[in-house]
Amino acid sequence: MFGYGKMSACAVASMSALAEVYPRGETLSSQQIAESRNLSQPLVAKVMTGLSQHGFVLGTRGPGGGYKLARDPATITVFDVVEIFEGHRDTSACPFGPGWCGVGEPCPLHDTLAAMSESAAQTLRDLTFDSFIEHPKRPPEPA
Repeated sequence: MFGYGKMSACAVASMSALAEVYPRGETLSSQQIAESRNLSQPLVAKVMTGLSQHGFVLGTRGPGGGYKLARDPATITVFDVVEIFEGHRDTSACPFGPGWCGVGEPCPLHDTLAAMSESAAQTLRDLTFDSFIEHPKRPPEPA
């Protein structure tokens, strides 16, 4: 089933932080990204390495260095980013265990789970990082 874990969640959060500052041409350090999204700096640094290797971010070393998006956030989908960290997952895992789906008749949940997985994946394909540009960083405080 299509979903995403800790690395992908960190990557999406990090990319959203970079998308927010993209119109101003700013760079953010892994520490700044971590602080803005309440994430671990070592995890952000690890994720940034993967995103850089896949051409989504550009990194500059040294004082005043940091990361920025490699291209317009309107051209990068959330699915693109999640796929980097989750593409290896076995999406055919059956909740009934090995020996059901793919061997004979599919399990009773197969079609439902496959449809849910495809729906989730399509939603992530439709969502681009430009939606984070003018979005507030934190929800408004309750009145």
